[in-house]
Amino acid sequence: MNSYIVRSFLSGVLIWSALGVAAVAASDRLYVHPSAGQSEQQLADDRYACHRWAVEQTGYDPTRETGYEPGPETVRVPVGENPKEGATGKGMLAGAAAGAVIGAIDDHPGRGAAIGAVVGAIAGSEVERTGEEAARSEAEAKARVQAEAIGERRDARIQQRQDYNRANAACLEGRGYTVR
Repeated sequence: MNSYIVRSFLSGVLIWSALGVAAVAASDRLYVHPSAGQSEQQLADDRYACHRWAVEQTGYDPTRETGYEPGPETVRVPVGENPKEGATGKGMLAGAAAGAVIGAIDDHPGRGAAIGAVVGAIAGSEVERTGEEAARSEAEAKARVQAEAIGERRDARIQQRQDYNRANAACLEGRGYTVR
């Protein structure tokens, strides 16, 4: 099986993704200032307690973030076998046989076989080419589905991260901290 890379460099999607990731990265930083005279130890304890509470509330734990997942702009999928593979050779043989029969009528079976072989090979190669196109189209469709699924999972993680940050900030504010 050949490997086929489907790349869709849709500038709008890439720019949107880049802006979304940059916005999330910028919003991940919580600046916490003790506004009621809390000590550094109290701040550390409260940050941990609020982290645990935010995880319980949202089901998202940023400390358990998984590794790299490819972006939807590059997805690798195998191209399936060409069901029409070998049609060129089969067409050439069938054309040669038919040409020999037709050429025998005029006492020129060799010339008829040669002409038939060329015509059969041309027809067979066209059949084989359409099989390749069908296999490639199927691979591209699978790649689009995979790219959409990757994008949806990424969007869901971004939303979970934002929910976690809001819950964490609410907890810290409730404990008397100023959060930005």
